[in-house]
Amino acid sequence: MDEFTLPHLFNFGLVIGVVIAFFNGLIHGYTGFGGALLIVPVLTFLYGPVEAIGISCIIAIIGGVRLVFETSRQANWRELTPICTGIIVLTPVGAWFLFNIDPDLVRRSMGVFILIFALTLLSGWSYNGSRGTMLSALVGSVTGLINGLTGVGGPTLALYYLSSAQSADVQRANIVMCIMVLTIAMFCAVIIGDGYSYFVIIRALIIAPAYLIGVFSGAWLFKLAPETYFKKIALFILVITGLSVLAV
Repeated sequence: MDEFTLPHLFNFGLVIGVVIAFFNGLIHGYTGFGGALLIVPVLTFLYGPVEAIGISCIIAIIGGVRLVFETSRQANWRELTPICTGIIVLTPVGAWFLFNIDPDLVRRSMGVFILIFALTLLSGWSYNGSRGTMLSALVGSVTGLINGLTGVGGPTLALYYLSSAQSADVQRANIVMCIMVLTIAMFCAVIIGDGYSYFVIIRALIIAPAYLIGVFSGAWLFKLAPETYFKKIALFILVITGLSVLAV
């Protein structure tokens, strides 16, 4: 079959994927989120949304394991439980739409969701109300639904946690845990939807080392300047990503 030739697999698009994966891993390692914010839009442009999300799930799991072990003791598990429950329940619902609607609509939805978060951040708004079980479950549900459809549900979690009064270490740890649950739930949904072809797996394994190097580098940078620059860099990443996705 022609499509299983080396030129079809090893091309300029794969080079772009490797480069973007490194920078996306750098973001993920430093902030704890953003594991899909750059690479999913770029790979969607190259391969389509289902393959892009499938690739990002594999590399995000590989790259996120180290962060999970590093931050698990700092996480607020009481707050995480309802959020992760909402993520697990609603991710398959969003994934159903991913597999059953026009890919162009998925791509537009991806840009719209990121832009909404970007504009929210630009406005300076942050949530300062109570953080009970029901609200946490709602945040997790919305995150799961958005991520199931677009693969970029992380900004919802970032907005919720970055506006809390907790330290940067705890904020980052909470985000890391939720992102891993989010990624595993999406990975399972892609498997069930038969979204993993030979090429998706091979491309993911080729791109993963660059992402992993980026994660290690980002985690190292966080140790150098966690408190002063954490929120500024995290918010800047969200704003720039939202604008750039719509410009593609």
